[in-house]
Formats: sequence, structure tokens, C-alpha cells
Amino acid sequence: MDLYMYNIPRIPILGESVMSSGYAYATGGKGSNQAYACALQGGDAVMVGRVGKDSNGYALKKQLECVGVNTQYMIFDEESQTGLAVMNVTEDGTYFSCVALGANQKLSPEDVENALNQEDFDMVVMQLEFPLETVYRTYEMASEKNIPVFLDAGPAMSIPLERLKGIFVISPNEAETEALTGIYLDSNEAIELAARKLYEAVKPEYVILKLGSRGAYLFNGKEESLIPCFKVKAVDTTAAGDTFGAALAIQLCKGVEMKEAIRFAHAAAGICVSRKGAHPSIPTDKEVVEFLSRK
Repeated sequence: MDLYMYNIPRIPILGESVMSSGYAYATGGKGSNQAYACALQGGDAVMVGRVGKDSNGYALKKQLECVGVNTQYMIFDEESQTGLAVMNVTEDGTYFSCVALGANQKLSPEDVENALNQEDFDMVVMQLEFPLETVYRTYEMASEKNIPVFLDAGPAMSIPLERLKGIFVISPNEAETEALTGIYLDSNEAIELAARKLYEAVKPEYVILKLGSRGAYLFNGKEESLIPCFKVKAVDTTAAGDTFGAALAIQLCKGVEMKEAIRFAHAAAGICVSRKGAHPSIPTDKEVVEFLSRK
């Protein structure tokens, strides 16, 4: 569950309070955003995760079911609260957040294995808001079944990458790329160096660096491309990366060529940042098609 504080004038220093223009609750969470976006983009989405047996947990489950997400593998944890994020949205639409993972900290490899053994999947889309060992085992179990895995490598953290070697896609944003590679993306040279360093560490089929207003940098070990994004007025960038990844994954599952799929994902993320909230800001596939028809 996300608690939004809007129009924060600046990041406060220790001991300082800054004023927000208002607040609101909205369902969110990176994995939940991904599942929600996959469903709105036309996929048969299955959500694997844990929530607390509390009002926030029930609200999240209901919201996902409203768009057709299969929630039978969401577990109500008797001993933990549902995860909560306080999203502080600045006046230019960017944000910083404080996150308590809650029940999802207890998501186990067995929880994931249960879904993998009972459903047929074209792709697994995941992130890093659950235990790292479960991240690694999810990739390993999916690989054993020849299911490609798309890792949206957030939130930003430095993690050992050896057990992710051969993954289909690894896609960090700017802060996440710096955490993984130690390279600050302040130039084209730095972007290229970071992509190559990440590729050498993971040997994925694709590295896709999400660069905000600069677009996305695609590298497959041989060829590299910077695919520009669409210029929109951003009011809240929450869930933009999750929407980008989900839209891209669905396009790839449909057999769309990678660069064209990234362009479609850029459009989905562009719509997302022009709206407030996490789930409420995520567009349908029809909205993305209409957006692209005007470009």
C-alpha cells in the first residue's frame, strides 16, 4: 500500500519538516504494479506474493482481481503486516520513498515453486522487493522450465549477480544501475560503460537501462541503441518503471521486435507519469495504442 505526500518542495534535512499539499492512499508495490500493468496490457497475469491479514492486504488483493489478475498464489501472512511505502512526490513529479516490505519479506522459494508447478507461463517478471534468495531461486526454477525471466532490478541495491547469469532481461533505472555497477550515468560514455559492465557480469540476452527523460539504452553484447522516450508533462513518476517493464514484457510475449516493444513501453510509461498514484496511473493497452496513433 502506498501513502502519497504530494508537492514536497524539497528533500528535508535531518530534523526538518517540510509541508505537503495533501496526501492519499493508493494500492501499489513494485510486484503488484507489474501484475496490474501486465493485466491491463492484455496479459494473463498471475501474482505471487505475501500480504498481511489486514485491511491493506485485502484492498490490494481486491484491486488486482478487479483487473483480472489471478491472486490464488497471494498468501495472507498471519504474523506480518502488509508492506507500506510512503511516497514523497516533489513539485516536479519525481519522488523519494521509505518502504517497509512487511509480509513480502517472508516470500519463500516454495511460494513461487507452487505457482510455477501449477501454471504455464510465457515469462516471469520480477523485481527485488522480496528476499534475495527467493529472487535467485525464482530465476533458477524458471530456467529449469525454460521460462524467460525479466528482472526489473529495483529498488536500488548492490547484489551479487553470479546466480542471475543467462537471464533474459535485466533492466535497472539510473540509480539502480549505479548501485549495481558503481557507475554514475552522467554521460553517454558512462551509460555505455555501465551497460557493458552489467552485461559482462550477468551475460543476459538484453541489458535495458531505463534513463528517465533520456529514454532507454539497449545492449545485447554486440549492438547498442538509445531508444528515446516521449515528452510528456510528469506529475508523478511512481510505477513508471514497473509499467515500462510490464508493457515491454507483454509486447515481447506477443512476438513484437525488441526496439518496437521498447517504444510501446515508453508510451505506456509516458501515460503513467502524467497521472497520480501507482495503480490508478497505469494505462490499458488500448490507451497506449491511442497515444501512439497521435505521435
